[in-house]
Amino acid sequence: MINLEWLRTFNSIYECKNITEASKKLNMTQPGVSKHLSALENHIGKKLFERTTRTLAPTEYGKFLYSQINNPLRELEKVEYYSGQRAKKQRSAITIGCTTDFFKKELMHKIYSFDMYIVTLFGNEKELIEALDADKVQLLIGIKKHFMYDHEFTFLKNEELVLISSNDIEIPKDLEHNEKNLIKWLQKQTWFSFDNEQNDIKKFWKARFGASSKIVPRYILPSYIDIIESIKHNQGFSIVPKYLCEKELKNNTIRLPFKKSTPINQKRFYSYKLKNSNSKEINLFREKMKITNTNNV
Repeated sequence: MINLEWLRTFNSIYECKNITEASKKLNMTQPGVSKHLSALENHIGKKLFERTTRTLAPTEYGKFLYSQINNPLRELEKVEYYSGQRAKKQRSAITIGCTTDFFKKELMHKIYSFDMYIVTLFGNEKELIEALDADKVQLLIGIKKHFMYDHEFTFLKNEELVLISSNDIEIPKDLEHNEKNLIKWLQKQTWFSFDNEQNDIKKFWKARFGASSKIVPRYILPSYIDIIESIKHNQGFSIVPKYLCEKELKNNTIRLPFKKSTPINQKRFYSYKLKNSNSKEINLFREKMKITNTNNV
């Protein structure tokens, strides 16, 4: 699981272009800054900077990572500032576990109005479930029910899943009424998946063809937003929540390759420990989410 402070440190190094200036900006020691950077590089398995005698030059992956985290970090800084301005008030505090997609689309522009202290932990479903059981988060927002731990699940929303493709891909017309050949053709295409389990693709395949999927995704990206962005600029297919790509569909930067398809849905849940000391904070957060969702309808 990526530590948010590692990302903050990386962001400062990128903007300052060296360790010394970044350490001053962060009010940290230079060894501390270097330790954060090394931990982040080891975690993601990518080199983020090329070291020179005086400056650090970002690698291509470093540039990509900066473009992905810069705006979310600035939004989090606004949240921290907003909370700090009203720190004298007594207010509830809670740590939320969710994906970066949910934070960007559902939380980022809402939580400023929540009169709470909110810490957000990002990760995949497996990591967040373990974090919930270890009391690192009090409330998890996810799509999977599980029976490994003693957790309670309450319904949050339904999400429609859709098959998307890049604009330059056309399904051959002679395959529209030849399901066997259509399946073979689809299996040869480039696929993007949210995770190795491919639950989204499996749901689509079962609904569309009534069979098990034999797709082997070429790219696994644990962010639907990143998948959508990739398909805008590269050939490929994926299954994503429709609400995340409505803007791109409207702007015709991606497309729905099938004119008609069987609706596929997934449920999103809140989950929390059955025995916990944060019921008040959990209920308050859920109520705030309910109010903002109602106001946005």
